[in-house]
Amino acid sequence: MPDFKQTFQDEVRRLARKELKAFEAKINEQKKTISALTKRVNELEKKAAAPAAAKPASESVQAAVPAAEGRKARFSPKSLVKFRKKYSLSQKALAVLLGVTPFTVSHWEIGKNRPRANQIEAFSALAKLGKRKVLALVAEKAPTELPAPKKAAPKKAKAAKKEVKKAEKKAAPAKRGRKAKAVKAVKAEKAAAPAEKKA
Repeated sequence: MPDFKQTFQDEVRRLARKELKAFEAKINEQKKTISALTKRVNELEKKAAAPAAAKPASESVQAAVPAAEGRKARFSPKSLVKFRKKYSLSQKALAVLLGVTPFTVSHWEIGKNRPRANQIEAFSALAKLGKRKVLALVAEKAPTELPAPKKAAPKKAKAAKKEVKKAEKKAAPAKRGRKAKAVKAVKAEKAAAPAEKKA
């Protein structure tokens, strides 16, 4: 008769090995999942760091014109819109200069949100720069957002048209006079021709 104790121990070992293999398989699956999630997190951190790379633009603006000591920069949506129209900047171009998104600039302009203190300082520093410097910064940071060159003013175009019309009117009577003289000369020739025949 086989030893019951030995048989029982062998069976327990076999079942333990089976359970251990199943457990190791689960651990390996979880390791793979963890490594995939780690890669995903790293990719997302890189993407999140990309917009942060645009933020030094606002720092460079502040470095160009240091804020006055002891004074807090003021901000109003109207001043933002006025500044943008003055320099013919798009919301995207201004967003690039200030290190934010165009959506954020839009919300600032309609008064839905208010910029942070450092963003207000960056805007006030930008407002203190001249038009050439602002456009140079736009050309450096967002060349595709440069304002289009202005067309000739409509008043000048209208004045030019009026001058052309005046010149045409002055030339018209002279043409009429020449035609009238030519017609008279033809009539005189016709009148002279029958007189010659009679003679």
